[in-house]
Formats: sequence, structure tokens, C-alpha cells
Amino acid sequence: MRYDKHILWACTAALLTVWVLAYDNGHCSGIVTKHFCNWTCMQLTLQWPGSFCIGLNNKTICKIPETVRNWTIHGLWPQKTGHCCDCWPVFHSHLQEIEPELTQLWPSLIKGKHFFFFWREEWIKHGTCAGCEETMGSPLLYFQAAVKLRKLFDIDSVLESSGIKTSCDVSYKHDDIHGALTPLFGNNFDLQCVTDSEGREAWVQLKIHLFRNQTLGCHKQEQEEVFNTLAWFNSPGHPCPKNTTIFYVPINYENPHEPCN
Repeated sequence: MRYDKHILWACTAALLTVWVLAYDNGHCSGIVTKHFCNWTCMQLTLQWPGSFCIGLNNKTICKIPETVRNWTIHGLWPQKTGHCCDCWPVFHSHLQEIEPELTQLWPSLIKGKHFFFFWREEWIKHGTCAGCEETMGSPLLYFQAAVKLRKLFDIDSVLESSGIKTSCDVSYKHDDIHGALTPLFGNNFDLQCVTDSEGREAWVQLKIHLFRNQTLGCHKQEQEEVFNTLAWFNSPGHPCPKNTTIFYVPINYENPHEPCN
């Protein structure tokens, strides 16, 4: 693969800047620990399209494609990376090989936002740090890794077989959902909810904790990402409460921000 010489020079300069700033009188300063390749844990975050729009403050920007019927990928995020390398570009042609799978499993749920622009944002913000790992060392490998994990963690089938189905009338205890997922993930996951206009808790995201080699685990205290991972859309996401029931709402394509009203 050939790269523009200006891009290569920019990346080289960025790396040199990091190391020059990090070296102080023969000792490595704290900035080295924030270098974007010095991470151990990852987080695969899946989102439920049925409740995604509930948490958005701007209700007009949400749109669920009618081809989307299952849990989708929000992102595959290395943790404690600091700022990743925004000089490593991704082009649409890099992802054409897996575009049909990405369109189905990693769609944009924001109106007017081309899927590729969403993927590009995820690559620049998170993928370039993941690219320090050989198995994710290119845009294609990074997105292939996320797709592979999504297929491995077939949450839709697990929930269905456990009798947990979408409904506006039936809610579930936190322990019911957690217990259904434990055989698949162990204790390496967290549930995130949003609150709808009626004050009901709606399950919106599943955060799966992974080691750098993409296997389940990594201590939660090492995870840097805070629960409000919907903050980039000004959404009030929070840990699902254990003292009240949780709704697993159906997808409402016509009224996605109020699927049960």
C-alpha cells in the first residue's frame, strides 16, 4: 500500500513530538504513559436501535434505517489512550470489501449522516490507537475485528432464547438481563440505560470489556471510558439501575424517539 509522502512526514513529526516532549533529563515523563499505543484494555460497545433515539436531546436528528433490526456496533474502543493519531486517514475504498457487513452491523442512526462518515470518525478517534495492535493494524483490519466480535457475541439470539423480548408493556429486572448474558460474557459487561419521557428506564447499550488481544476480561478499574458514551450526541446515558425494572423497547421506525408512545 502506498501512502502520500506528506502524510508519512506528518505522522513521523507527530511521533517525534511525543517523544521529544516525553524525554526530560534522561528520564521519561508522564506523557509517555499517555502515548496512544500504551493501552491494555478495550471496550466493544453495542447499542440497541430501539432506544437509541430516546436519549438524544435533539429529537430531529435520529433515523433508524428499516434494514436495521438487531443490536448494532457503537464502537470498538481502546482505553486510556489519550489523543489518538488523527494523521492516519481512512478512505471509503479501504472498507468496500466489508461495506455490506458494516452497513448492517455498524450503521449510522443519525439522519443525513453517511455511514462512512460515522466509520471515519470511529477510526480517527479510536481505530488509530487500536492500529498499534498488529491484528488491527489498518482500517480494514480494525473494522473486520469489530465485525468478527459482533458476530461472536450473538446477543440477539441469547436474549431471545432467554425469553427476553422487546416490549412496551413488559419490563425486566436488572438481574434477569444480567443473568441471561452472563453465560456469554461472564461478568465482563455493563448495561447502560436512558430514561424516556414517562420516566421509564430503557436499555440502550451493552459494554463488553476486552483485553488488547480481543478476549473477554480486563479489570473494570482499568477502563477509562465513562458511562456517558453517548455524550457526543448530548445524550444522558447512565448505568442501568438495579432498584427498578428495565424496558427493552421495540424499534419504532416512524417515531424512534418515543417508541412506546
